[in-house]
Amino acid sequence: MKKRTQLNINIDEDLLKNLKFMALSKNIKLNALVKEILSEKIKFNIPDAIDRNVLSELDEMKSRISKLEES
Repeated sequence: MKKRTQLNINIDEDLLKNLKFMALSKNIKLNALVKEILSEKIKFNIPDAIDRNVLSELDEMKSRISKLEES
């Protein structure tokens, strides 16, 4: 099981009301809705293409380091 931590934030009353309404309409708990929203936001802002580019660059760096170590 993943370790859980607590996050305390201050938000506008209207935002809280809207979040509660949304949670009720989806028939889920408020904390589950907030986790869902945050997860979607993170996934949206970190596209797979960036991940592939970073991994590709890391592989290239590993290859170069290996060649240097062999010399």
